[in-house]
Amino acid sequence: MNLPTKITVTRIVMLPILIVLFCLEMYFYGNGDKQTGDILCYVTALLYIATALTDFLDGYLARRNNQVTTLGKFLDPIADKVCVLTGLCFIMQGNFIYGMPYVAMICTIIIIARELIIGLFRQIAASKKFILAADIWGKAKTVVTLAAIGTALFVPIGSSFGESTMWAAGVLLIAATVLTVYSGLNYIFKNKAIFADKDKDAENGEGSKD
Repeated sequence: MNLPTKITVTRIVMLPILIVLFCLEMYFYGNGDKQTGDILCYVTALLYIATALTDFLDGYLARRNNQVTTLGKFLDPIADKVCVLTGLCFIMQGNFIYGMPYVAMICTIIIIARELIIGLFRQIAASKKFILAADIWGKAKTVVTLAAIGTALFVPIGSSFGESTMWAAGVLLIAATVLTVYSGLNYIFKNKAIFADKDKDAENGEGSKD
């Protein structure tokens, strides 16, 4: 297992730790221990941001050192999506986007739906031997989504600067959702040939395997 893959695995391992920290944070807030809750809030947010940043680190190292592996290509998207969905669950459970009722829930549903649709689309592409490359819009939506989650998690409940920061997090989350929808539609539209009733081999004159 090379270094980029080890970083990816570390990102996956960090997620249960983040979940435990977040649950402890909510527990102490719920029991009136704001000081401990605030400390756990900062620790959870910093660890989440550090974990999210490894997404860019492992990909950069894999490309720079020519260490792209099948295992890495399998684990990396799983780690990315679980990291994002975990963060979205955090801000839903903590009701961190206050002042914007149901925004976190609606955005989370849309983002999950998009990932399921694109995941199925990639499976169809793979069955027809199409290679689908990631584009800048997909990367942009990931960056903005992580920025929204990081901003929301970094504000202690009841803090004096919380309201304005939560509005900023809400705006970022809405922007991330718009990018999510656009990037998904753009991804499908660019590769709409996949929906043709013949596979890539047939188009190349090699005959269909169906």
